[in-house]
Amino acid sequence: MIGRLFRLALLFVTAFLLIRWLFSREQRQTVREFIHTLAIALLGSSLLFLLLNLAGIRL
Repeated sequence: MIGRLFRLALLFVTAFLLIRWLFSREQRQTVREFIHTLAIALLGSSLLFLLLNLAGIRL
């Protein structure tokens, strides 16, 4: 379990450094907006599935 978390953290750090190295300031802002929008969409969909699950609807 610790190994998986370490690999996930290493993947995120590597992705962060790669984005910082490859993209300009304006492009990084666009990437940040995209990730923010994606995170909100994932939270919304997980909330929707949770509500459907609590209502007894299985997909």
